Amino acid sequence: MPNLFNPITVITIVPTPLGNLEDITIRALKALRACDLVLCEDTRRTAKLMARYAIAKKLVRYNEHDERSLSEAAGFLRAGKNVALVSDGGMPCISDPGRKLVALARAEGIPVLVLPGPSAVVTAAAGSGFPSDSFVFLGFLPRARGKIVKALKKAFELEKTVILYESPFRIKKFVELVCAEFGPDTNTVIARELTKVYEEWLTGTAAEIRDKLAAVKEVKGEIAVLLRPAFFKEDADKRERCASAAVMFVCTGNTCRSVMAQYYAAKAASDLELDLKFTSCGLAAQGAAVIPAPVKVLLKKESVPDFEHVPVQIAAKLVEEADLILAMTHAHKAAILEKFPAAFDKTHTLAEYAGFGNGDVSDPCGLEEAVYFETFRMIKKAVSVMLDKMKSKIDNR
Repeated sequence: MPNLFNPITVITIVPTPLGNLEDITIRALKALRACDLVLCEDTRRTAKLMARYAIAKKLVRYNEHDERSLSEAAGFLRAGKNVALVSDGGMPCISDPGRKLVALARAEGIPVLVLPGPSAVVTAAAGSGFPSDSFVFLGFLPRARGKIVKALKKAFELEKTVILYESPFRIKKFVELVCAEFGPDTNTVIARELTKVYEEWLTGTAAEIRDKLAAVKEVKGEIAVLLRPAFFKEDADKRERCASAAVMFVCTGNTCRSVMAQYYAAKAASDLELDLKFTSCGLAAQGAAVIPAPVKVLLKKESVPDFEHVPVQIAAKLVEEADLILAMTHAHKAAILEKFPAAFDKTHTLAEYAGFGNGDVSDPCGLEEAVYFETFRMIKKAVSVMLDKMKSKIDNR
C-alpha cells in the first residue's frame, strides 16, 4: 500500500467533516498536508477546512459531470502529482463527486488510497434505531414520481432498511408520496443537518413525520431519510408480539409516577380491548414506602379500581421480561442502561416514545396536589398516545 509520505503518484480519497470541523481524522490531516494539490467539490468550502488546520495547498475544483474537469484531474495524476480528493462533506464517491476519476486511476494502474472517516449514510443508520446490519442505500432518487416509486418498490423487496438523501425543498412532497404509495404507517426517520448546530432527528410513522413537517414553514439543510414499511416481515413479527406485549414503567421509588402510569395504562388498555400487560418498578424502591394519597385520588377519578401496590425494585428478571421499558426521565433511562445495557433497543423515556420531545416527567412527591394533577395529565396524555400507536400497529398487522 502506498505510504502517504512517499513521492509516488497516488490519489487519496479523504473524507471530510459533514459539518463539525472537528470530525476529521489524524490520517486525513496528514494526507492533506502531504499532497501536492486538493481536488474539491467547492474550493470555498474546502478552504475553510484547510484554514482551520493551517494547511496551505493548491485547491482545484473538480466537476464530475464536466469532461474538461475530469481530463484536468487525470492530467495531474499522469504528471506524477500526489492528489487528495475531497467533497464538501463526508466520503467522496458516495453520492458525491469522485467515482469517474477513481475508475480512471484504477484503469491506468495509479494507486488509490482510501481513508476512513465521516459518512452521512452510516451516521444516519447508526443513530436511527433501525436494523442496520445490512441496508439499501439509494443516494438521491430520480425526480419523476414514477421512477421514485419504482426504485423504492424494488429496494423494499429486500426487506432491508432503506436509506436515501433528499433535498429540503422536496422532503415534504417525498413524505407525502411515501404515505400515499407505501402506507402512512411506514416507519420513518429523518436526520437533518447531521453533526451541525441545528442537527435534528424526526422519528415516527410517515404520517407523523408528514404532520411534523407540515407545521414547519421552511425545511433547511442536508437530509438523510430512512424507511421501513410496515409490511416488512421482521417488523410484522414485532407487531404480532405487541398484541401481548409487556410494558414496564420506571421512576425513582415506584410510589408515584410509575404507579400512575401503570394503573392508568392498564385501565385505558382494557377500555380499548388491548391484550397488554403493565408493570412498574423503581430504581431505588423501598417496600415499606406508602403510595401518596393524591395518586390514589387521581386514579380513582379515572375509575381505576382500588389497588394494593407495594413498591418494586428494578431487577434483571423484570427488565428481561419487559418488551418495552418507559422511564419517567432521561436520568432514569441512563441509570437503567448503565445497569442493563442489553435493554437499549426497548428502553425509552415516556415523553420521547410518545413523540413529545426530550422532556421529563418531573417528580411531584411532597408537593401540592395541583402538581400531582399536572404530572398525571402529562402521563395520561403520553400513555394515550402510546396505546394509540400500539393499537394502530396491531390493527395494521
